[in-house]
Amino acid sequence: MTRLKGSVVALLLMVLLAGCAGSVPRSAGGDYRELQWPPLPTPPRITWVKEIQDLRDVGITKGFWQRAVEFLTGEPDQRLGKPYGIHVDDKERLFIADVGLAVVHVMDMGQKKYSIIGGGNALRTPIAVTEDDKDNLYISDAGAGTVYRYALSGGKLERFNVSGLDRPTGLAFNANNRFIYVSDTASHQVVVYDLAGNERYRIGGRGTGAGQFNYPTDLFVDPSGKLYVTDALNSRIQIFSANGHFLKQFGRAGDTVGNFARPKGVAVDSDGHVYVCDALFDAVQIFNDNGRVLLDFGTHGSAPGKFWMPSGIFIGKGDMIYVADSYNRRVQVFRYLKVDDPRPEGAAQATGESK
Repeated sequence: MTRLKGSVVALLLMVLLAGCAGSVPRSAGGDYRELQWPPLPTPPRITWVKEIQDLRDVGITKGFWQRAVEFLTGEPDQRLGKPYGIHVDDKERLFIADVGLAVVHVMDMGQKKYSIIGGGNALRTPIAVTEDDKDNLYISDAGAGTVYRYALSGGKLERFNVSGLDRPTGLAFNANNRFIYVSDTASHQVVVYDLAGNERYRIGGRGTGAGQFNYPTDLFVDPSGKLYVTDALNSRIQIFSANGHFLKQFGRAGDTVGNFARPKGVAVDSDGHVYVCDALFDAVQIFNDNGRVLLDFGTHGSAPGKFWMPSGIFIGKGDMIYVADSYNRRVQVFRYLKVDDPRPEGAAQATGESK
């Protein structure tokens, strides 16, 4: 019996040490100084930060007993399946809609906790996530034709929208009017709801004119309340006021920089630059708000800074840029460097064009 106890203790010590050794996030700890755009010697405006493949990459470790069980039974594949929608809130919580695994990953980077929403067929095809100002998460489920609301404090998943949707994809919350915007791709419209789930109005209809759509997908609301819509098969980005009035558009179909081949995620940084993922180019293009291309970063591949179908994108606090690198099963994190930001590793200050 004493020998058995000693063996168990030794085993648990091995598990503990193994868990500690595997908990270091994959980040820019190596020599990734070349992962900045434009490339050296031009002062950079975008720099690569890290990649996120599972909870360990944001500094979250498993509990002792979970590691002990997995040491005996084998560690399951806990990598992301096919990430698409991304949202990061002010509480340092990273939400990832995973189309491949039909769940939403919740990585609380501040509290070092991990959980999932879904599982057990609760979600079918989660595409996008957003959050209101009352600690509620919203999840578009294209396969189920609905949007779900999840109370982050209570853990209850419930249907949100009262009216029907054909294929909801993009989601965005506007803190200025407290409306939820949903792109109903198959109906070629953006549907606007209040927080009670009641439909307030619709934007668009099928067509190629200003304010019309041909399969709209991703959405983003900037701090001023303007709505950005990826009008996918019209190969353009359309911009609307908070109440749905058309403001401007840019983009056209093409296979050169400044044009769109397969536009997906859209987001805006603190200086008003518009970022658009292009899944066919395997790159992110950056425009000013008049549609003039400023910079692009990424190319096809699986190494840091390269993409294989970039899809969703979110720009959060500190101009941190999160890009869902779908077929590489990861989220890559970049940072926009303002003119007065110091360059990585103490180099000279960045300069260059802003708007």
